[in-house]
Amino acid sequence: MRRLNFRLTLEPGLDGVVRLAQLHQYATDLVDGKRKLIGPALRAQVKSNFPGRKVEAVLDALLGEGPPGWDIEGASQGSPLLVIKTVGAGMAISAVARIIEQIVPESLLRPMTYEPNPEGQNHQQSRRLH
Repeated sequence: MRRLNFRLTLEPGLDGVVRLAQLHQYATDLVDGKRKLIGPALRAQVKSNFPGRKVEAVLDALLGEGPPGWDIEGASQGSPLLVIKTVGAGMAISAVARIIEQIVPESLLRPMTYEPNPEGQNHQQSRRLH
């Protein structure tokens, strides 16, 4: 899949927001080379989804290598919505889908909004999936 720039608005709930924030912090720490403790909510989610596997190995496989190609922000003050926004070279939508499926699966039960944001990409590249 091609790396794309986009915004994905979803409603993960309070627990989901905490897990996504902890995952982003883990990814950032991993890039900086100083592995930090995994947040308790994120650890519990990974352990329940992947019993018997090492939590760090699951998260490293989920995040891939290099800096995280995404950031999270609130949609607006007082809103339950969260925005996953790609940064830099972006990332494949399939990678974000895997993160959502494993870390905030409750988001899949609620509507999501995908908005392409092809800044930094030529129009032809932003339309191709492979």
